[in-house]
Amino acid sequence: MTKRHEARVLALKVLYEADIVRHDAAAVLDRQMAGADLPAENDVFARALVEGTLKHQAEADGIITRLAPAYPVSQLSPIDRNVLRLAIYELFHDNNVPVRVAINEAVELAKEFGSESSAKFVNGVLSSVATLVQRD
Repeated sequence: MTKRHEARVLALKVLYEADIVRHDAAAVLDRQMAGADLPAENDVFARALVEGTLKHQAEADGIITRLAPAYPVSQLSPIDRNVLRLAIYELFHDNNVPVRVAINEAVELAKEFGSESSAKFVNGVLSSVATLVQRD
């Protein structure tokens, strides 16, 4: 597992806990980081993922609602919901991550933490999202 993948896993865990039990994301992030063995640049990456995803959560939820109207965001599994939010943040706001990498990483997270159908669902939604992304 690459260190950047580990940073994404950590970010997903923080987002999941903050979403499900409403714990303060900053406190959860600090606790998770204390137990992680990430290099400094990936520590920064994980923090940026959490902070950026939370900052742009409403935007991500709107995109999900528009592209997957049969699946209300509030009714998605918490893992699927947060994997999508994280990936949408990366796709729209982190120009250092290629589109395919962001999608592949999200699919891997869905396989690792989601249900049997999560990876297929995440891939389908993010394939549609990718058509909206403007990258040079």
